[in-house]
Amino acid sequence: MTKIKRRDFLKVGGISLLSLPLLANQLKERKVYSKSKEPRVQFIKDGLGLTPDEYSELILNLSKKYENIADYYSRGGIVEALEKKFASLLGKESAVFMPTGTLANHIAVRKLSGNRIKVIVQMESHIYNDSGDCDENLSGLTLIPLAPKSSTYTLDDVKRVLSRVKTQKVKSEVGVIMIESPVRRMDNRMFDYEEMKRISNFARENNIKLHLDGARLFNAVAHTGISPKEFASLFDTVYVSMYKNFNSAGGAILAGSKEFCEELYHTRRMFGGGIQQVWPFALVAYYYADKFLSAYKKALIQFKNFSEQLSQDNRFKFKTYKDGTNVFILKVKTINIERFRENLAKNNIFLPPPKSSEITTVRENLGNE
Repeated sequence: MTKIKRRDFLKVGGISLLSLPLLANQLKERKVYSKSKEPRVQFIKDGLGLTPDEYSELILNLSKKYENIADYYSRGGIVEALEKKFASLLGKESAVFMPTGTLANHIAVRKLSGNRIKVIVQMESHIYNDSGDCDENLSGLTLIPLAPKSSTYTLDDVKRVLSRVKTQKVKSEVGVIMIESPVRRMDNRMFDYEEMKRISNFARENNIKLHLDGARLFNAVAHTGISPKEFASLFDTVYVSMYKNFNSAGGAILAGSKEFCEELYHTRRMFGGGIQQVWPFALVAYYYADKFLSAYKKALIQFKNFSEQLSQDNRFKFKTYKDGTNVFILKVKTINIERFRENLAKNNIFLPPPKSSEITTVRENLGNE
């Protein structure tokens, strides 16, 4: 196992070198497809952040490992295998590949809502802030945002919306309750699970459909010990990103009942999402699907040990969230934070741009090989 000790860590960059100890199998496996002899650590985004060369080499190796991988307009081949794998992981009857999470969420709430066009969402959610109002413009849905500056809304919040809807002179019902967890705009903090269960039970008692934006669901699984099937069982449909945890260059999975998913590829194509071939996306996601959780859990232990060591130096402070997942705040006592980042980059350690001396970043990217 490769480890970075605190005394070695403090030699780099004039002040520090920020990293995780790397899993031995990570280094071993990376050499199979990486032209670089030195390990690279990035705290900028979810996943390994494979370079084009690394991704291409991985595709070449995997294409020799698996047979019949080619798809035709996003159907068959390794795409079908990926759909079946995630349907099983999520405990759903079926699943359909989508080119983007935006389309997966849109199609899910569009179909679930039927003629009940109101959809309850979080104010900080991706669908409300970062989807170009596609649900409103393309499908005539009305999003009702709750819980500003929070990852969780409550069952009481939901009941208040339903009470207000009943007073409207023109009937317009809530058809879908949607939850995103973890929430990207809240530093990947999770929706409260007990509240999630209460809302799910209430919705089913009142014939309201449920959709989970679980782009980073497997992060929540690792941090809570709650299985993907347990999370997914609370919802009619679930979306999971293929690049946030599973290192694909793109793609998403939308899972639900057999009836829901049947012929959903027609809707996908109607919205321009029937890409002629997506096997280079599906192949990488399929490869990492069974690897992520076990390696991520090991990386969590490594991060805990490492951050405790580094925190012994008063120039560094770590802040994590009780309801958080893979995002932490790093405070660095230095007069030149940019030089700090530049020195790290020279040693293949990459941090995002800071806010003053505070860096919001992710911690377990290398935990999923």
